[in-house]
Amino acid sequence: MPEDISERKVLDYQNLSDRFKNQKKDFTKQYCNIYNVRLRQMKQILRKRIIKKWGDKYPICDLHKLSETDYSKCIVIGTIFKDQKLKPSVLKQLAESNSLVPQPVHVHFTDDSDTLYLEDELQRYEVIGNLSKDELVTGISCALLGSDLGKGKFNAEDFCFAGFQTQIERPILNEDLYVLFISGLDLVHIEKTLLSIRLLVNWLSGLIPDANDVNTKIIRLIIAGNSTRTSHEKIKSTISLTSRKVEMPEVIESVKLLDTILLELAQVIEVDVMPGEHDPSNHIMPQQAMHHCMFPNSMAYKSLNQVSNPYECELAGLRFLGSSGQPVSNILGFCEIPSPLKVLESCLKWSHIAPTAPDTLGCFPFYENDPFVIEHCPHVMFTGNQSLFDTEIVTGDDGQQVRLISIPEFANTKTVAILNLKNLDCFPMSFSV
Repeated sequence: MPEDISERKVLDYQNLSDRFKNQKKDFTKQYCNIYNVRLRQMKQILRKRIIKKWGDKYPICDLHKLSETDYSKCIVIGTIFKDQKLKPSVLKQLAESNSLVPQPVHVHFTDDSDTLYLEDELQRYEVIGNLSKDELVTGISCALLGSDLGKGKFNAEDFCFAGFQTQIERPILNEDLYVLFISGLDLVHIEKTLLSIRLLVNWLSGLIPDANDVNTKIIRLIIAGNSTRTSHEKIKSTISLTSRKVEMPEVIESVKLLDTILLELAQVIEVDVMPGEHDPSNHIMPQQAMHHCMFPNSMAYKSLNQVSNPYECELAGLRFLGSSGQPVSNILGFCEIPSPLKVLESCLKWSHIAPTAPDTLGCFPFYENDPFVIEHCPHVMFTGNQSLFDTEIVTGDDGQQVRLISIPEFANTKTVAILNLKNLDCFPMSFSV
């Protein structure tokens, strides 16, 4: 018989994603204000980092006042803008639609001609010097130490980012307890994964014995997006403002199938369901939880939690933060950072989950606060819908330790990630048939 959920260990849980929910949908606001809000929040963090790294030896100067001073060397704070000629453009897409100028298809948009700028509310300077453009993207807040070269150029001799934020002490657990991560079920193409999903559900339910009893010690399942599908069907380009793509019957069927699967899972384990890029939720970030009306059967169980993307929670004193993959995939396309894990580590150094929003990643026009700023360093940071499983532990300047997890698409790899809460060990498990 499947093990009842009440027989599993119950740990204190708190959903910390309120800042990602119920965003004001006021699209009359200018998107440029997001950068002003972000910079205002990040300045407080950066000033502390400046004192720690450079002390009070150098003055801090506003960019728009730089030309009026005669500092031989000073510190400026601003937001990175990366000028990239290969960056997607609406004008280019319209030209292509009208067969005026055919555009090559790109998935990676870096080029040797890319140029870095630093900007604040009033001024922009071109940055030259020791700041490498290869591992930076638009939207990062940083501080530069250097000098004004005139003609709108700033020579950066050194730099600092906000860095890893304060981390609460990791709790001590005396037994092995696990969290299972999965993403990219792609239920529209259930024929590819039916047996593997059935094997996973039976294993979690206790119908398949486990020599190490790992399945009975899993206390939570996090589904990190793209449950219904992992990609949209290609449709003919159009510039019509009224046309829209009607959801295909197979998408509706995939939602019903997801409800059926969640019904089984929710009877034996706590489940958090995040929306993904191709799931029935709002497209721009942060994505709101998928509506409960889509899951009439499984929503009867309190163990099923519809959560946002990004998603932050605390479990037994351990803080989790992650997304269904859009921020990481977007960053990978606009810089030379080699892997999803390095992107996650960079996001911790930048103290921001999605710096490329709104430049190349859609988001709401925030004008009060930027919810993507990382105010507290997590113990576990994850990204869903990646090509391969990968994991490592990174350490911050003040000893913060964070387990990074790249969760693979289940439809392609039949692989999940399992995290041991006792020691933060993480390993893959395959359900390939």
